Amino acid sequence: METPSDDSIFQYDEAGQAELQRDKPWANDPHYFNSVKISALALLKMVVHSRSGGTIKVMGLIQGKTDADSIIVMDAFALPVEGTETRVNAQADAYEYMVDYSQTNKQVRLCLFNFLLYLNP
Repeated sequence: METPSDDSIFQYDEAGQAELQRDKPWANDPHYFNSVKISALALLKMVVHSRSGGTIKVMGLIQGKTDADSIIVMDAFALPVEGTETRVNAQADAYEYMVDYSQTNKQVRLCLFNFLLYLNP
């Protein structure tokens, strides 16, 4: 797998992303995405959040973009949610937090997609 040596992976191509979202090639092929690239910062945030949960399940969102057949994870953030073996209780404050976080990103022109992430201890 080839990784660019510069920061080009972090550049956002609005037209290209809009076209990909319009075409939705993954709708017809459940195996369309075959690789995930995760920034070091996003990985660190996920590990710290997962470890802080102890024996309780944790939940968060990852943000990123798609690039051909890859998902590029550029950021992650924890959600204020409690979980057990059989259920996760996402209360109104968690939903409000997700909406506020996403809207703040849009205000600063970060055009990233949200993906829901569950982490088991």
